[in-house]
Amino acid sequence: MTFDPFADPLINGAMNDAMKQFYGDKAPDPARTRLVKCTFIRDMADKLVKEKKYKDASATYIMAAAALIGRDLPIQPNGPFHLPEYEQLEPAMALQDMMLCLNNTAESLVKLRRYKEVGGLNPIVKANIHKLQALWFTSEVEVVVRNVQIESTRANPSFEWFDFSLQLSEFYLQRLRARVTTEKIFRQLGNTGSANERNWHCTTLVPKHLETPEIRKIHPIIQLNPIYKLRHPDPTLVASLTVTDPTLQVLGSWQKVQLKKAGGITSRMGFASFVFEGHLYIMGGEKYLSGPLHRDFWYIDLSALDEWRPLPGYPVPEYLTGKLTGYSMVVNGECAYLFTGRKDVDVFHLRTHTWSSIRTSVEGSQPWPYPRERIVDYAMQCVRGKIYVFGGTHDLSQVGCNLLMELDIASRTWTRLSGTAQPTRASYAGPGPRSLACSWVGKDQNTLYILYGVADRQAAMLANQAHGAENSYANDDLWSWDIAACTWTRRRLIGNTPAPRTEMACTYNAALDKVITFGGYTPTCPSHFARDTVFVFTYYGDTFMYGTDAGGAAASWKHVLTRGFPTYRAQAQLVSDHTTGRTFLFGGYVNSEYVPSRSKETSRSFADLWELRLSVPGGHFADVDVEDEARTARAGPWQRCFTCGSAGPWKKCGGACNGQAFFCDARCLRDGWKEHKLKHKCSK
Repeated sequence: MTFDPFADPLINGAMNDAMKQFYGDKAPDPARTRLVKCTFIRDMADKLVKEKKYKDASATYIMAAAALIGRDLPIQPNGPFHLPEYEQLEPAMALQDMMLCLNNTAESLVKLRRYKEVGGLNPIVKANIHKLQALWFTSEVEVVVRNVQIESTRANPSFEWFDFSLQLSEFYLQRLRARVTTEKIFRQLGNTGSANERNWHCTTLVPKHLETPEIRKIHPIIQLNPIYKLRHPDPTLVASLTVTDPTLQVLGSWQKVQLKKAGGITSRMGFASFVFEGHLYIMGGEKYLSGPLHRDFWYIDLSALDEWRPLPGYPVPEYLTGKLTGYSMVVNGECAYLFTGRKDVDVFHLRTHTWSSIRTSVEGSQPWPYPRERIVDYAMQCVRGKIYVFGGTHDLSQVGCNLLMELDIASRTWTRLSGTAQPTRASYAGPGPRSLACSWVGKDQNTLYILYGVADRQAAMLANQAHGAENSYANDDLWSWDIAACTWTRRRLIGNTPAPRTEMACTYNAALDKVITFGGYTPTCPSHFARDTVFVFTYYGDTFMYGTDAGGAAASWKHVLTRGFPTYRAQAQLVSDHTTGRTFLFGGYVNSEYVPSRSKETSRSFADLWELRLSVPGGHFADVDVEDEARTARAGPWQRCFTCGSAGPWKKCGGACNGQAFFCDARCLRDGWKEHKLKHKCSK
């Protein structure tokens, strides 16, 4: 049922009088009529703001926005991103009025602080007016802008890294207001990664010649802002973070796993992983960007957590596959499948611990889509005997690709579902080219999700390929592929969301019916270090959860607040044990300058195993002493490990340094001892 903002007779009568004065004897124009109605109602809301009646003002601003598009606002987090009514907004006036209404709604809700229910709205709006929807309204500003951009460029679509530009100061003012408000909310919630990302992009948003006194008043000055010295999470802040809004935050605890028997697997990044019958499997990868390279295979019992055990190594020679990094494995039945871009898909038999391969072909005798039979850093999932491969990079497209392929394991036949291996023209029908995106398949097994990833434009520039540029692009979108209908839908990102990034760890935990993400890397947001050193990138160590709460509320993102956390890192792997519902993290890497290391390499990798426990039903949180964690963190011993940088209740060095360094376990003590001895003049 369509929401009618003029059901009130008094409003309707005043509106009719205003319309008669505006049109006189002229025939009403539908678009202009909506614009006049919006302005009339917005003026009413402005008066309510001056009277500090923010509850009524927010409801009235929503009425004004609804009048402008002639329908309810789509306040449904799982709704599609594209909306015809948004696309049809005229850029010069209607678009800016819609942005103004959304910003004013959000700011009115923020003023309420308790985010009370707003009256006079339809049931969907009534049920969702709280802090979550303050974030919804600010994020909807960019949704509207993107929809108008799509309509304006439909004849010649643009890739997502090209921003929409209108040479109007008011247009940029409203975008800036939305980002500043969003930043403030994220920072209040302790989501510093997303807050800093919004802040940074404020500084590059407005063209210099369109700046006005009002814009400069809220425009942040990056050079004077100390927030970029924060890490995400920041060890100085985690002790004070508490759950202030359960709709946007959840309490969690990272526990570093101490195996009963040390040794076995070595540190690595870029490896393949999967879980089968309560065992975690790890294959391949590399220690540093310069090597050594791994082609070994290991597994561990996630219930016993006793030791890593070796398996038969990958038998295919390196000249066929290149280094064994950037590949993925998925399980179907009692077999794990490894895809390297070759027509031969390698198979590991999980009962007999033996390797084989299957020869595949493309439906209809079409040519093999992957140049030189190589693809890395793609997303891969297996659903009902079919393997789905999306995106990734290859020699002829370093920026990434948006090809989606389906392999029917039984018939050994590939089908191209969408996209191309070498994107030459943008399309609004699906996600753009990228690599290292997150992916998962939901509980219903009918939908494949693709989140974030990177368009490596810098690598394309160095390779003298299409789409090259000095800066890469971190995607900020979520797409779903309907397996039955064979269609893409862009989804809204709603709630306390992770900052746009790539190389993040991700798992769908079927026992919890939640998606968990950790860490990652962005090439588009800087970070400061000691002595005014500035990195043009940021590594993350924050944790997020996506799913539906009890009671059937729409799925949204929550920030997982933890006292301790693994080192900031990218290319780690999160996995879920479907038999127990437990979630584990392994491996990954970080720039050695970002987290100082005794290694002379530009990057360092990890071989640590962590378990995440969540304060949600089935989240294995009952055995975590939350009060002791908080008390220990506030007291001070909650420190960074000298060797790996992980934050936790680590032990002080007991040598002659008088406890100037902390170590999380015996391995880190051994690895970091020489540097610690030299730096702190310590001896045992």
